[in-house]
Amino acid sequence: MKSVGAMIQQLAGLVGTQDLNAWERQFVVHIGDLSETGRLTTRLSEAQVDKIEQLYTKHFGDAEAA
Repeated sequence: MKSVGAMIQQLAGLVGTQDLNAWERQFVVHIGDLSETGRLTTRLSEAQVDKIEQLYTKHFGDAEAA
């Protein structure tokens, strides 16, 4: 399974593209700021981690397969 930090880093790579909608872009930027772009994921709530996993799966496929 891909780590939450790695998922955040990959999602952050989509911020400058049209792949994320406005809400997703804002969320990914906020999570990136909170976690120092995936380095400090212990600062994230369970709900935030769940949403990261959902977004990652939506944009990159199954997080379990990575």
